[in-house]
Amino acid sequence: MEEKFICNDEKYTLKKQTISLPVAIQGLPDKLEIGGYTLLRRSSFHVSLVCIGKIIEKEGIQIPEFENAIINDFCEFVSQNDISLIRYRDEFRFVVQNERRSVVAMCEVTNLEKFFDLLNKKYKLHLKVPPTHVTLYTLQLNLGIFLTDLSDIQKLTKLIPKPFNEIL
Repeated sequence: MEEKFICNDEKYTLKKQTISLPVAIQGLPDKLEIGGYTLLRRSSFHVSLVCIGKIIEKEGIQIPEFENAIINDFCEFVSQNDISLIRYRDEFRFVVQNERRSVVAMCEVTNLEKFFDLLNKKYKLHLKVPPTHVTLYTLQLNLGIFLTDLSDIQKLTKLIPKPFNEIL
């Protein structure tokens, strides 16, 4: 599935049922050695904001056209409430799921909690705001690992020292 811009803008994208915020990161090495693996720098970077497919899966949602409804809600929301990267935290994690490996940089974005509050109220859900992060490196070229809640962070990740100097 191809990535496309949404909300009549070139700020937010949709790919594989995930709304994302593309970000630019310069100066990362092409490869990173960690845990006995050689990971490859991603060809592009983004913060996953709303993993609609994972929400449907985890919550067992049966609402017809839920994906389109969430996209419309998101576009309406960001027309009044910008969702942007605030900063990278000094927190890097090595992520392991089955045969996949990745390194992520945790980050903060504006207004995402407010959007999830809207979703919870409108659809009578109990969604948690996802742990915002940017996947920097992957074992398999550009194949990341979904981190959609605190449980994923606890089960799939391990805190690591900053893998490079002063880029983020």
